[in-house]
Amino acid sequence: METITTTPSSQTEISAVDALWALIQRQTKAVRKELTQRLLAEQDSTKAQQKMVKESLTRAFNQLHAGKVNHDARNLFAE
Repeated sequence: METITTTPSSQTEISAVDALWALIQRQTKAVRKELTQRLLAEQDSTKAQQKMVKESLTRAFNQLHAGKVNHDARNLFAE
């Protein structure tokens, strides 16, 4: 009968980002390109949402400073 010897593992921690990066690097160029396009689209969407919030808050604060306070918060950002 053959004896099997085992060695203790070093239990090196790998971060989620490093693991994901390793997976991405092994993908085809077409897949990496599609992932890049999706990430950029998501970033553009986030920037558009941030711009909308900024504009809405600017409008609301301008109304507040001009004395046009709308006490009904449901209509605070209405055009």
